Amino acid sequence: MARLMKSLKSVGKICFLIVIGLIYVSSDLSAQNNTSSPYSYYGYGELMTQDIINPAGLASLSYSDGGVLNINNPAALSQLDSLKFIFQFGMTAKFSKLKQGNDDDTFNDLNFSKLAFGFRAAPGYGVAVSLVPYTSLGYDITNIEYVEGGSDYIIRSLKGTGGLNQLVLSNGFRITKNLSLGVNGIYIFGNNSRDESIIPRGGGASTYLNSSKLISTGLNFNVGAQYQFNFVDNSIILGMKYQPKVGVRAKREVEVVNLGVIKYNDTDRGRYDVPEVYSVSLGMKKGKQLWVGADYLLEKWSETKKFEKENQLVDRNKFSLATIYKANDGYATKFFKKLTYRFGAFYDTGYMRVRDERIKTKGFSFGVGMPLARGKGMINMSFEFGQMGLTANNLVREDYGRINIELNLFENWFIKRKYH
Repeated sequence: MARLMKSLKSVGKICFLIVIGLIYVSSDLSAQNNTSSPYSYYGYGELMTQDIINPAGLASLSYSDGGVLNINNPAALSQLDSLKFIFQFGMTAKFSKLKQGNDDDTFNDLNFSKLAFGFRAAPGYGVAVSLVPYTSLGYDITNIEYVEGGSDYIIRSLKGTGGLNQLVLSNGFRITKNLSLGVNGIYIFGNNSRDESIIPRGGGASTYLNSSKLISTGLNFNVGAQYQFNFVDNSIILGMKYQPKVGVRAKREVEVVNLGVIKYNDTDRGRYDVPEVYSVSLGMKKGKQLWVGADYLLEKWSETKKFEKENQLVDRNKFSLATIYKANDGYATKFFKKLTYRFGAFYDTGYMRVRDERIKTKGFSFGVGMPLARGKGMINMSFEFGQMGLTANNLVREDYGRINIELNLFENWFIKRKYH
């Protein structure tokens, strides 16, 4: 009983610190820009990776591990280790090169990517709380537009910042030996700011400024399942997830200033849709060391509306492959034999169409997990290389590299330490 109370006090302190961290990070999160992509101008912005076990957002619906918080499919939480309290914190750095015609530019972004903690609350029942970005705006576009019939011109500037975030409560239940079910309760929140300004030839103050701010809050959920077919030391896992279309409440503030005079100022309230989502996965596991999986994702963006108007978006299809190999067979003593290796690739059709062109993304990644001393956790690093968009029709192609760093800390529960 004394060990139980000591463990509960330790966990209570950790939970308190994490809750304070969640409040602090969530209050500052909307001020961050996770992207500098000009394509974040369209739709709801750039969609951020929702996969908390694989920084590259690769296949994971059919993956489960006792030391991993896989909120992409909450059913996987039913497999959490009963002796571990898991804490995760992640950062990501993105290096982009934009090319349009003969012009190119470079951008660098460094941002928070995830904060989560979880544990097994009862036999066959795992729970986790996480904070992750959902969408991000970070565009800064400047165009020179000549006045028809003359040599005068104006400079039109478009800027967007902010984004949407998700605070997720995940629950995973083992129903039978082979079947697990899960549910994610999601709180969506965030601010988006979009500014358009026009400056006349020769510079000076803006003659026209249109500023809009969107403040959003809403609730959503998704459900997941995993079914495992066992064959001696090998297994095949089928993963599935479904999320309904829901409306997110929003307040929109708009102000138009012309020649220093406020011409329009209004606030209205409405809703915009988060799309219906279907996702399936097939994974194969060999022993405790090798896992290979493939995911398919469909998001029905074409059926969404924003303030009762059609979004003019298209359905998103994403295909992902991933391999995870744990070199440690349980008896490893050398450093490289203790590592976990991850490889993957993806193809994403995107959810926006610009000038009759689909803005697609494709890429691959590789990563490594390095255990901390005495089983206290793991440091995960991954490197992703990808390409978004194209240069046809005077569009922009973004070639990027991304470095993801994730710290996993384990607090062991109910272990009696022996001293000699």
